[in-house]
Amino acid sequence: MSNDGGARALTKQNAYHFGDFRLLPEAQALLHKGQTVALGGRGFDILTLLVARAGEVVSKADLFAHVWPDYIVHDHNLKVNVGNLRRSLAELDPAVDYIATIAGRGYKFVAAVESDRPAAARNIAAVASYHTAPPQVPPLLGRDDAIRQISGQLDQPGYVTIVGPGGAGKTSLAVTVAQRCCGAGEATAFVDLSTLSDPRFVVPAIATALGVSLGFDDPIAGVIDVLRSNKLPLIIDNCEHVIAMAATIVERISSEVPAARILATSREPLRTRQEQIHFLSGLAYPDQTMALSTSDAMQFPAVQLFITKAQGSGVAEPTDQYVRNVVSICTRLEGLALAIELAAGTAGLLAPSALDDLFKDGFESMSRGARDAPLRHQTLEATLDWSYRLLPDREAVLLDLLSVFSGRFNADDVEALYSAGALEPMTGRDALSQLVAKSLVSAEYDGGTVNYRLAESTGTYAARRLFSSRHREKARRQFAIRIKDKLQLAERERSSQTSREWLRKYRRQIDDVRAAIGWAFDPAGDAELGVELVVAALPLWQELSAFREMLAAIDLASENSAALPGLAPLTRARLSTARAWAMTLARHMHPQTDDAWRESIFHASGSRDAELQIRSVCGQAVFLLYSGRPLTALRSMNEFAAAKGLDWAAAPDGKRLLAHIEIYAGELNSASARLEALMQDWGHLEEGHGLARSQVDLPAAIRLSRAFLCWLEGDPARASSLAGWAIDRAADLDHMITLGNAISLAGLPIAFVEGELETALQLQRQLAEVSRRENVGIYEGTAVFFAGAIQSAKGDKAGFTLMQDSITGLLRGGWRARVPFYRSLMAEAYIAVGEMQLAEDSLRAVLREIGIREERWWHPDLWRVAGMIEAGNARPHKAMRYLQKSLDCARAIGAGGATKRTQLAMAALDLR
Repeated sequence: MSNDGGARALTKQNAYHFGDFRLLPEAQALLHKGQTVALGGRGFDILTLLVARAGEVVSKADLFAHVWPDYIVHDHNLKVNVGNLRRSLAELDPAVDYIATIAGRGYKFVAAVESDRPAAARNIAAVASYHTAPPQVPPLLGRDDAIRQISGQLDQPGYVTIVGPGGAGKTSLAVTVAQRCCGAGEATAFVDLSTLSDPRFVVPAIATALGVSLGFDDPIAGVIDVLRSNKLPLIIDNCEHVIAMAATIVERISSEVPAARILATSREPLRTRQEQIHFLSGLAYPDQTMALSTSDAMQFPAVQLFITKAQGSGVAEPTDQYVRNVVSICTRLEGLALAIELAAGTAGLLAPSALDDLFKDGFESMSRGARDAPLRHQTLEATLDWSYRLLPDREAVLLDLLSVFSGRFNADDVEALYSAGALEPMTGRDALSQLVAKSLVSAEYDGGTVNYRLAESTGTYAARRLFSSRHREKARRQFAIRIKDKLQLAERERSSQTSREWLRKYRRQIDDVRAAIGWAFDPAGDAELGVELVVAALPLWQELSAFREMLAAIDLASENSAALPGLAPLTRARLSTARAWAMTLARHMHPQTDDAWRESIFHASGSRDAELQIRSVCGQAVFLLYSGRPLTALRSMNEFAAAKGLDWAAAPDGKRLLAHIEIYAGELNSASARLEALMQDWGHLEEGHGLARSQVDLPAAIRLSRAFLCWLEGDPARASSLAGWAIDRAADLDHMITLGNAISLAGLPIAFVEGELETALQLQRQLAEVSRRENVGIYEGTAVFFAGAIQSAKGDKAGFTLMQDSITGLLRGGWRARVPFYRSLMAEAYIAVGEMQLAEDSLRAVLREIGIREERWWHPDLWRVAGMIEAGNARPHKAMRYLQKSLDCARAIGAGGATKRTQLAMAALDLR
């Protein structure tokens, strides 16, 4: 459920007053003496929850659930945001403390709060006996355990969501459970959301199902009254396509009436606090690898359902071979109830001997479902045929053309296709309005903009019609041109919009991009147009962190060498730079990555575009850093700046990258000065516009680098706070490369080395999820390494294998940065369990690392670990010599954190 939806569910007052402040939750505004107060989104969410629950202690858990839903965040994120909120209020009203900290429990809003809206009179529901009854469902096979489990869940506070794929039998199960829970004479209310095309209709649908008048200001309050006074079970069916609105309403009802018996069905969880989830899988079916008798196979519900439905169509007693074929079909259908019913209906019309070959090449020949079943449980072919035949030619042609779109499209997109179907603009616009009126095209309103879409079944049907149409090739060409034009417009808008705004507008374009590129590089397509499409799509892939897909598309374009010579120098340079980035941010850095960056710089120089030249040099520096060569990266950037007369202050993302690389090279003082200046000038942007040259959000990147530096300088508390801010911002932006960098390069290693194992574990899991979404080798390797390190720190020796495997994988993928750091942490883990020889072997392996002399930031700790090994081997004089080298090295580079760690080691070993 979204934060906005949560805020609306939180309170129904128009405004709150406290002191000279006026809080308007629905308008997302705070006023002081009539003037708007600037609050960040997090601060506003915190204030709204505290004010709505004024006088109560609001726990940290409640604040995390409201402000950071679905994210794992640190306690310090909450502390920082509450501190900022207090300062904002104190600047305007210093005489009053509005927010009190309740030690160990949470926070309380302690000022008097008033609402400017009088309490609304309670709605009295319409005739309580009126309700929409559920459909009739047949007896269920194989669901006894599910019925018992869900019935038990219904007796607990909250509501139950039955989650499963389409056709799993969610509706039938919900109706069966509700009817078994009813007492004698009790009814069940049923809401079918599958017929809704707009989430705004969810409230009326639920109210109507319970007989609540839609004339009330707040019909859901009437629903709550009915359920509070009546134990009427309520089923809300098919929530998935209006899930945000459904989740908000169900959460509100369940919160106010915990004893209400509410069952929801959906293809995904509603993800609210009151939800209890029952995942419904397919019906159990035999494992084909096991030898089962016919009688044993027929004990499985999937087989029983198939045979029952088939015998209802006239099939005789099944033979052993027939049952084996049924088992094979049920296995291929994975026990999905609806699919089994449709397949059995078709099988029942044929001789049993024909079953073996009937579905050999697929299930397209399945018959319709029962006549009295909902349309969504029947084959839609006949219904769509009937509707299609009633269309005038112009509407039929347009419907075919619209099937080229993979998702939503707007009126301008449709305009671009009219010529492909020989439609005049006025004729086409009228045809579109008629298709909307006939429910063959859905119209959706988003911020005043009308978007259209075809239902998947309608789109599939129309695509088949277009396939045999004379308009097909022209439609696909016009579609590809339109997508290219939209991408080029998107690139022009990128510099004037925040990443969030830009992605909100263009994120969904990716499916159409894929379809257009697929056609362009097809033998019947246009490879030259395909190359233009790939170039135009580069910003979208970059903002989505979809580097693997981007590389595949660039390689596809490069294979069509005939189209490349005609590219302008700037376009060729952009393509080569994007290719080098995609090769760098891969699971395994390609052996040709070094060459790719040299090619990028060559083409960038030939383009005479200063911005692209900076981008290429910065990209190469990132590659050099990741491959363990920070000094080489620094030399490259400085030589470029000297040759071009460039002051890095004019390129803040380049300056941030330079500072970050300086940290690795042990030049902490220089890095500190650069980052301090960057923080002053660029660190406080609410949102950045586009991505930095190093493919990350600039304000988050500045803070993750400062966190890394502060930790090395000996200020872990500040480092943790900065890292948490960067992680929180990256998660909020949903930008995986920024998030992966913030966790792997700052948050996770800092938490682990400082002994915050539970925080480290949360971050490790978050990084593993980032790695799953983005196939970047350094994220995967780091997540695996710290999973092992945390296991080892908790006494599980299996962690050592994970640590070693991760290091091996990182080196195999060309990711050499930080490997000395990881080896030293593994050596310390061995020391902790008394394995001195293994610790020594791990540390000696550092000396074989190619970039050990360049990556100086961890040198003091390498000497410290070496001293600890010598002390463990009863060689105190040698240990003292190494520990003194650690202190000297740490002081030389300004690494206060290493100094403290070494001094603690000396104290523990009594070597001071």
